[in-house]
Amino acid sequence: METDAVKPTYVYGLVRADTTLPEGLAGLGPSGRVTTIVHGHLAAIVSDVPVGRPLGVRGDLVAHETVLDAVAGRAAVVPMRFPAVVEEHAVVDELLAPNEDRFLTLLDGLENRIQFTLTGRYEQDAVLREILEGDPEIAALREKIRSLPEDATYYHRVRLGELVVQALEDRRDVEAAEIVDRLGPFAVTTASNPLAAPEDVVNTAFLVERKRRREFEDAVESVGKALAGRIRLRLLGPVAPYDFVDEE
Repeated sequence: METDAVKPTYVYGLVRADTTLPEGLAGLGPSGRVTTIVHGHLAAIVSDVPVGRPLGVRGDLVAHETVLDAVAGRAAVVPMRFPAVVEEHAVVDELLAPNEDRFLTLLDGLENRIQFTLTGRYEQDAVLREILEGDPEIAALREKIRSLPEDATYYHRVRLGELVVQALEDRRDVEAAEIVDRLGPFAVTTASNPLAAPEDVVNTAFLVERKRRREFEDAVESVGKALAGRIRLRLLGPVAPYDFVDEE
């Protein structure tokens, strides 16, 4: 029979002890109840753990992120990486008590600030057309390929592909910097994330003062309108501030 001493507990993140959680949070355990365990000035956001199966299905990750994003929308939160399961007694003994000062310092840095994540991707047809028509070397090679039989153009086509990818990456570096430079003044700080594909332009997190949220969102909308037809921007947030929390 399982006792309280070894009861597994799922931890989403850490908040100040006086934080009120949003209503309607749905945890990933069978009860669905999300609550807090408090120690001193710090609290852990917790729920029970799914039984009869291992963690890791997509629904578990979605529940983890949904809880944290909902809390981040109204209060400073230090998010835990998925999955975070500890014994119930260890929430205080091993997580909160020995790390209280460090976590409170992290929360100080996040107070009244929210994270937004901006991603952007080229409208591929439009940008490729610009590259194919605007680069003399690429344009000449393209015409040469058109003038030759297909079986005689293999290496030319490989070279054309290499030139196009390089031109796309060069253009992306410049335009990504321009986007971040335009939005940076509306944020406290930024953090860049790796890009997944050559057509991706930007994947940057912005830490924004809550009082400047509307100002920042308006600035993103303005940039998006200026880039319409070439780069498709997507703004996510407020989201849990993973990009501005030291994982050490």
